[in-house]
Amino acid sequence: MLRFIILITCANLVFAFEDPKKYPDLDEEFYTLSITEPSQKVGYHVGDLVQRQIKLTVHEPYVLVEESLPIVGYEKRFRGQLLGITLQNIDKKINKNELDLLLTYQIFTNNVVAKPAFITADYYRVVNKKNPEEVLKLRVPELTIAVSPIAIFGDIKVQEDMSDFRGPVLIEQQQYLNKIYISAAVFIFSLFVLLYVYTKFTILPGFKKTFLPLYRKLKKDKDIKIDEIIKLIHGQINNYSEASIFEKNLKDLYTKNSSFKFIEKELILFFKISNQKLFTKQMKENTSIRDWLISFCFHLHLCEKKIPVKNTDIKLIKI
Repeated sequence: MLRFIILITCANLVFAFEDPKKYPDLDEEFYTLSITEPSQKVGYHVGDLVQRQIKLTVHEPYVLVEESLPIVGYEKRFRGQLLGITLQNIDKKINKNELDLLLTYQIFTNNVVAKPAFITADYYRVVNKKNPEEVLKLRVPELTIAVSPIAIFGDIKVQEDMSDFRGPVLIEQQQYLNKIYISAAVFIFSLFVLLYVYTKFTILPGFKKTFLPLYRKLKKDKDIKIDEIIKLIHGQINNYSEASIFEKNLKDLYTKNSSFKFIEKELILFFKISNQKLFTKQMKENTSIRDWLISFCFHLHLCEKKIPVKNTDIKLIKI
Protein backbone atom coordinates (compact mmCIF):
# COMPACT_ATOMS: atom_id res chain seq x y z
CA MET A 1 0.00 0.00 0.00
CA LEU A 2 2.83 2.38 0.90
CA ARG A 3 4.50 1.59 -2.41
CA PHE A 4 1.32 2.43 -4.31
CA ILE A 5 0.98 5.79 -2.54
CA ILE A 6 4.61 6.65 -3.32
CA LEU A 7 4.15 5.73 -6.98
CA ILE A 8 0.99 7.85 -7.27
CA THR A 9 2.71 10.82 -5.62
CA CYS A 10 5.73 10.57 -7.88
CA ALA A 11 3.51 10.30 -10.93
CA ASN A 12 1.59 13.41 -9.88
CA LEU A 13 4.80 15.41 -9.47
CA VAL A 14 6.23 14.24 -12.78
CA PHE A 15 3.09 14.80 -14.83
CA ALA A 16 1.96 18.07 -13.24
CA PHE A 17 4.01 20.24 -15.59
CA GLU A 18 3.75 18.15 -18.75
CA ASP A 19 1.52 18.86 -21.70
CA PRO A 20 -1.63 16.77 -21.10
CA LYS A 21 -2.59 16.71 -24.80
CA LYS A 22 0.04 14.08 -25.55
CA TYR A 23 -1.75 11.45 -23.45
CA PRO A 24 -4.43 9.16 -24.89
CA ASP A 25 -8.08 9.93 -24.22
CA LEU A 26 -9.93 8.21 -21.42
CA ASP A 27 -12.89 6.15 -22.57
CA GLU A 28 -16.20 7.86 -21.70
CA GLU A 29 -17.44 4.78 -19.85
CA PHE A 30 -14.86 5.45 -17.11
CA TYR A 31 -16.03 8.95 -16.20
CA THR A 32 -19.15 11.11 -15.89
CA LEU A 33 -18.88 14.82 -16.68
CA SER A 34 -21.52 17.48 -15.96
CA ILE A 35 -21.00 21.19 -16.68
CA THR A 36 -23.24 24.08 -15.58
CA GLU A 37 -22.56 27.04 -17.85
CA PRO A 38 -23.45 30.68 -17.02
CA SER A 39 -26.86 31.77 -18.35
CA GLN A 40 -25.33 34.99 -19.73
CA LYS A 41 -23.25 34.44 -22.85
CA VAL A 42 -22.92 38.00 -24.21
CA GLY A 43 -22.53 41.58 -22.95
CA TYR A 44 -19.69 41.06 -20.48
CA HIS A 45 -17.67 44.09 -19.33
CA VAL A 46 -14.11 44.47 -18.14
CA GLY A 47 -13.91 43.22 -14.55
CA ASP A 48 -17.00 40.98 -14.78
CA LEU A 49 -16.88 37.51 -13.26
CA VAL A 50 -17.82 34.35 -15.11
CA GLN A 51 -18.62 31.24 -13.07
CA ARG A 52 -18.54 27.71 -14.35
CA GLN A 53 -19.39 24.61 -12.32
CA ILE A 54 -17.87 21.26 -13.23
CA LYS A 55 -18.88 17.94 -11.67
CA LEU A 56 -16.69 14.96 -12.51
CA THR A 57 -16.85 11.35 -11.39
CA VAL A 58 -13.96 9.02 -12.32
CA HIS A 59 -14.73 5.32 -12.19
CA GLU A 60 -12.47 2.47 -11.16
CA PRO A 61 -9.67 1.61 -11.72
CA TYR A 62 -8.69 5.20 -12.53
CA VAL A 63 -8.10 8.12 -10.17
CA LEU A 64 -7.79 11.81 -10.90
CA VAL A 65 -4.43 13.57 -10.85
CA GLU A 66 -5.24 16.66 -8.76
CA GLU A 67 -2.17 18.51 -9.98
CA SER A 68 -3.71 18.60 -13.46
CA LEU A 69 -6.59 20.80 -12.27
CA PRO A 70 -6.61 24.52 -13.19
CA ILE A 71 -4.39 26.89 -11.18
CA VAL A 72 -5.62 30.17 -9.66
CA GLY A 73 -4.05 33.19 -11.34
CA TYR A 74 -3.43 31.45 -14.63
CA GLU A 75 -4.40 33.60 -17.62
CA LYS A 76 -5.85 31.70 -20.54
CA ARG A 77 -3.86 31.61 -23.76
CA PHE A 78 -4.70 30.63 -27.30
CA ARG A 79 -1.88 29.99 -29.77
CA GLY A 80 0.49 31.76 -27.42
CA GLN A 81 -1.59 34.95 -27.13
CA LEU A 82 -3.26 36.06 -23.90
CA LEU A 83 -7.06 35.96 -24.03
CA GLY A 84 -7.61 38.46 -21.22
CA ILE A 85 -9.47 35.96 -19.02
CA THR A 86 -7.90 34.97 -15.70
CA LEU A 87 -8.92 32.25 -13.26
CA GLN A 88 -9.55 34.17 -10.01
CA ASN A 89 -10.86 31.50 -7.65
CA ILE A 90 -11.47 27.77 -7.34
CA ASP A 91 -13.99 26.25 -4.95
CA LYS A 92 -12.97 22.60 -4.91
CA LYS A 93 -14.74 19.68 -3.23
CA ILE A 94 -13.36 16.16 -3.57
CA ASN A 95 -15.12 13.08 -2.21
CA LYS A 96 -13.24 9.90 -3.12
CA ASN A 97 -13.66 9.68 -6.89
CA GLU A 98 -16.12 12.60 -7.14
CA LEU A 99 -14.96 16.13 -7.96
CA ASP A 100 -17.04 19.32 -7.68
CA LEU A 101 -15.36 22.47 -9.04
CA LEU A 102 -16.71 26.02 -9.06
CA LEU A 103 -14.37 28.03 -11.28
CA THR A 104 -14.55 31.85 -11.22
CA TYR A 105 -12.95 33.70 -14.13
CA GLN A 106 -12.50 37.47 -14.48
CA ILE A 107 -12.37 39.39 -17.75
CA PHE A 108 -9.38 41.71 -18.38
CA THR A 109 -9.48 42.01 -22.14
CA ASN A 110 -7.91 45.12 -23.69
CA ASN A 111 -8.64 44.58 -27.37
CA VAL A 112 -9.60 47.72 -29.27
CA VAL A 113 -12.33 45.90 -31.18
CA ALA A 114 -15.10 43.69 -29.89
CA LYS A 115 -14.78 40.04 -30.73
CA PRO A 116 -15.78 36.80 -29.04
CA ALA A 117 -13.70 35.66 -26.09
CA PHE A 118 -13.59 32.12 -24.83
CA ILE A 119 -12.32 29.96 -22.02
CA THR A 120 -10.17 27.32 -23.63
CA ALA A 121 -10.67 23.62 -23.04
CA ASP A 122 -9.02 22.04 -20.00
CA TYR A 123 -7.44 18.60 -19.88
CA TYR A 124 -7.54 16.63 -16.63
CA ARG A 125 -5.32 13.61 -16.23
CA VAL A 126 -6.11 10.28 -14.64
CA VAL A 127 -3.86 7.38 -13.72
CA ASN A 128 -4.58 3.68 -13.47
CA LYS A 129 -4.26 2.48 -9.87
CA LYS A 130 -3.33 -0.98 -11.04
CA ASN A 131 -0.81 0.30 -13.56
CA PRO A 132 0.63 3.73 -12.54
CA GLU A 133 2.42 4.03 -15.86
CA GLU A 134 -0.93 4.26 -17.69
CA VAL A 135 -1.80 7.95 -17.79
CA LEU A 136 -4.82 9.16 -19.75
CA LYS A 137 -6.59 12.48 -20.20
CA LEU A 138 -10.20 13.69 -20.35
CA ARG A 139 -11.29 16.92 -21.99
CA VAL A 140 -13.51 19.67 -20.51
CA PRO A 141 -15.00 21.62 -23.47
CA GLU A 142 -14.33 25.33 -23.99
CA LEU A 143 -16.81 28.10 -23.16
CA THR A 144 -17.44 30.88 -25.70
CA ILE A 145 -18.64 34.30 -24.49
CA ALA A 146 -18.80 37.81 -25.97
CA VAL A 147 -17.34 40.99 -24.45
CA SER A 148 -19.21 44.27 -24.95
CA PRO A 149 -17.35 46.95 -26.96
CA ILE A 150 -18.46 49.49 -24.34
CA ALA A 151 -16.40 47.59 -21.81
CA ILE A 152 -13.35 47.73 -24.06
CA PHE A 153 -13.75 51.46 -24.67
CA GLY A 154 -14.14 52.07 -20.94
CA ASP A 155 -11.04 50.07 -20.19
CA ILE A 156 -9.04 52.37 -22.47
CA LYS A 157 -10.55 55.75 -21.54
CA VAL A 158 -11.31 55.41 -17.83
CA GLN A 159 -7.90 56.77 -16.73
CA GLU A 160 -8.47 59.96 -18.75
CA ASP A 161 -11.73 60.78 -16.99
CA MET A 162 -11.16 60.31 -13.25
CA SER A 163 -11.78 63.88 -12.06
CA ASP A 164 -12.82 64.16 -8.40
CA PHE A 165 -15.19 67.00 -9.34
CA ARG A 166 -17.25 64.98 -11.77
CA GLY A 167 -20.36 63.53 -10.18
CA PRO A 168 -21.98 60.24 -11.00
CA VAL A 169 -23.94 59.91 -14.22
CA LEU A 170 -27.66 60.04 -13.37
CA ILE A 171 -30.46 58.76 -15.56
CA GLU A 172 -33.54 60.96 -15.80
CA GLN A 173 -36.37 58.73 -14.65
CA GLN A 174 -39.33 61.09 -15.00
CA GLN A 175 -39.83 60.29 -18.69
CA TYR A 176 -40.04 56.59 -17.87
CA LEU A 177 -42.51 57.26 -15.06
CA ASN A 178 -44.68 59.28 -17.44
CA LYS A 179 -44.73 56.37 -19.87
CA ILE A 180 -45.72 54.02 -17.05
CA TYR A 181 -48.58 56.32 -15.96
CA ILE A 182 -49.86 56.69 -19.52
CA SER A 183 -49.67 52.95 -20.11
CA ALA A 184 -51.54 52.26 -16.86
CA ALA A 185 -54.28 54.76 -17.79
CA VAL A 186 -54.69 53.21 -21.25
CA PHE A 187 -54.85 49.74 -19.70
CA ILE A 188 -57.54 50.74 -17.20
CA PHE A 189 -59.58 52.48 -19.90
CA SER A 190 -59.30 49.45 -22.18
CA LEU A 191 -60.40 47.21 -19.31
CA PHE A 192 -63.54 49.29 -18.77
CA VAL A 193 -64.30 49.19 -22.49
CA LEU A 194 -63.98 45.41 -22.54
CA LEU A 195 -66.22 45.11 -19.49
CA TYR A 196 -68.80 47.31 -21.17
CA VAL A 197 -68.72 45.44 -24.47
CA TYR A 198 -68.40 41.84 -23.34
CA THR A 199 -70.27 41.80 -20.03
CA LYS A 200 -73.90 41.12 -20.86
CA PHE A 201 -75.44 41.84 -17.46
CA THR A 202 -73.42 44.94 -16.51
CA ILE A 203 -74.93 48.42 -16.44
CA LEU A 204 -72.32 51.15 -16.17
CA PRO A 205 -73.04 54.60 -14.65
CA GLY A 206 -74.80 56.87 -17.12
CA PHE A 207 -76.10 53.96 -19.20
CA LYS A 208 -79.76 54.17 -20.19
CA LYS A 209 -81.43 51.27 -18.36
CA THR A 210 -84.33 50.10 -20.48
CA PHE A 211 -84.56 46.37 -21.09
CA LEU A 212 -82.32 44.78 -18.44
CA PRO A 213 -84.51 45.76 -15.42
CA LEU A 214 -87.55 44.42 -17.29
CA TYR A 215 -85.71 41.19 -18.10
CA ARG A 216 -84.84 40.67 -14.44
CA LYS A 217 -88.42 41.38 -13.42
CA LEU A 218 -89.80 38.84 -15.91
CA LYS A 219 -87.31 36.19 -14.74
CA LYS A 220 -88.43 36.58 -11.13
CA ASP A 221 -92.20 36.86 -11.64
CA LYS A 222 -93.45 33.40 -12.58
CA ASP A 223 -97.15 34.38 -12.47
CA ILE A 224 -97.09 37.22 -14.98
CA LYS A 225 -99.23 36.51 -18.04
CA ILE A 226 -98.24 36.66 -21.68
CA ASP A 227 -100.37 39.68 -22.52
CA GLU A 228 -98.78 41.67 -19.69
CA ILE A 229 -95.29 40.64 -20.87
CA ILE A 230 -96.11 41.81 -24.40
CA LYS A 231 -97.38 45.17 -23.16
CA LEU A 232 -94.30 45.72 -20.96
CA ILE A 233 -91.85 44.84 -23.75
CA HIS A 234 -93.72 46.92 -26.32
CA GLY A 235 -93.80 49.85 -23.91
CA GLN A 236 -90.03 49.65 -23.33
CA ILE A 237 -89.39 49.51 -27.09
CA ASN A 238 -91.45 52.68 -27.51
CA ASN A 239 -89.66 54.37 -24.59
CA TYR A 240 -86.25 53.53 -26.00
CA SER A 241 -87.04 54.70 -29.54
CA GLU A 242 -89.14 57.65 -28.29
CA ALA A 243 -91.83 56.67 -30.81
CA SER A 244 -94.53 54.04 -31.33
CA ILE A 245 -92.83 51.10 -33.00
CA PHE A 246 -94.69 48.44 -34.97
CA GLU A 247 -93.75 45.97 -37.68
CA LYS A 248 -94.29 48.55 -40.42
CA ASN A 249 -91.90 51.16 -38.99
CA LEU A 250 -89.05 49.05 -37.66
CA LYS A 251 -86.70 51.25 -39.66
CA ASP A 252 -87.24 53.99 -37.07
CA LEU A 253 -85.84 51.62 -34.43
CA TYR A 254 -82.88 50.74 -36.67
CA THR A 255 -82.17 54.43 -37.15
CA LYS A 256 -81.99 54.82 -33.39
CA ASN A 257 -79.69 51.81 -33.01
CA SER A 258 -78.58 49.68 -35.94
CA SER A 259 -77.78 46.74 -33.62
CA PHE A 260 -81.49 45.84 -33.58
CA LYS A 261 -81.14 44.65 -37.19
CA PHE A 262 -79.48 41.50 -35.80
CA ILE A 263 -82.81 40.43 -34.28
CA GLU A 264 -85.12 41.61 -37.07
CA LYS A 265 -86.71 38.16 -37.37
CA GLU A 266 -87.45 38.13 -33.65
CA LEU A 267 -88.96 41.61 -33.81
CA ILE A 268 -91.30 40.56 -36.63
CA LEU A 269 -92.29 37.44 -34.69
CA PHE A 270 -92.90 39.51 -31.56
CA PHE A 271 -95.38 41.78 -33.32
CA LYS A 272 -97.17 38.73 -34.76
CA ILE A 273 -97.48 37.27 -31.27
CA SER A 274 -98.68 40.66 -30.01
CA ASN A 275 -101.33 40.84 -32.74
CA GLN A 276 -102.66 37.32 -32.04
CA LYS A 277 -102.70 37.73 -28.28
CA LEU A 278 -103.93 41.29 -27.84
CA PHE A 279 -106.11 41.91 -30.87
CA THR A 280 -107.39 38.68 -32.42
CA LYS A 281 -107.38 36.79 -29.09
CA GLN A 282 -106.35 33.62 -30.92
CA MET A 283 -103.47 32.73 -28.59
CA LYS A 284 -103.76 30.97 -25.25
CA GLU A 285 -101.32 30.92 -22.36
CA ASN A 286 -98.27 28.93 -23.42
CA THR A 287 -95.08 28.28 -21.44
CA SER A 288 -92.85 28.08 -24.52
CA ILE A 289 -94.09 31.46 -25.78
CA ARG A 290 -93.57 32.98 -22.35
CA ASP A 291 -89.97 31.71 -22.20
CA TRP A 292 -89.34 32.98 -25.72
CA LEU A 293 -90.58 36.47 -24.82
CA ILE A 294 -88.21 36.60 -21.85
CA SER A 295 -85.30 35.53 -24.06
CA PHE A 296 -86.37 38.13 -26.64
CA CYS A 297 -86.31 40.81 -23.94
CA PHE A 298 -82.72 39.89 -23.12
CA HIS A 299 -81.77 40.15 -26.79
CA LEU A 300 -83.26 43.65 -26.78
CA HIS A 301 -80.94 44.47 -23.88
CA LEU A 302 -77.92 43.22 -25.83
CA CYS A 303 -78.87 45.32 -28.84
CA GLU A 304 -79.32 48.32 -26.57
CA LYS A 305 -75.71 47.85 -25.44
CA LYS A 306 -74.71 47.35 -29.10
CA ILE A 307 -73.55 43.80 -28.43
CA PRO A 308 -74.13 41.72 -31.58
CA VAL A 309 -76.52 38.80 -31.12
CA LYS A 310 -75.24 35.65 -32.80
CA ASN A 311 -77.42 33.85 -35.30
CA THR A 312 -77.10 30.68 -33.24
CA ASP A 313 -78.73 32.48 -30.29
CA ILE A 314 -81.77 33.55 -32.32
CA LYS A 315 -84.51 30.95 -31.89
CA LEU A 316 -87.90 31.31 -33.56
CA ILE A 317 -91.01 29.44 -32.47
CA LYS A 318 -94.18 28.47 -34.27
CA ILE A 319 -97.36 30.31 -33.33
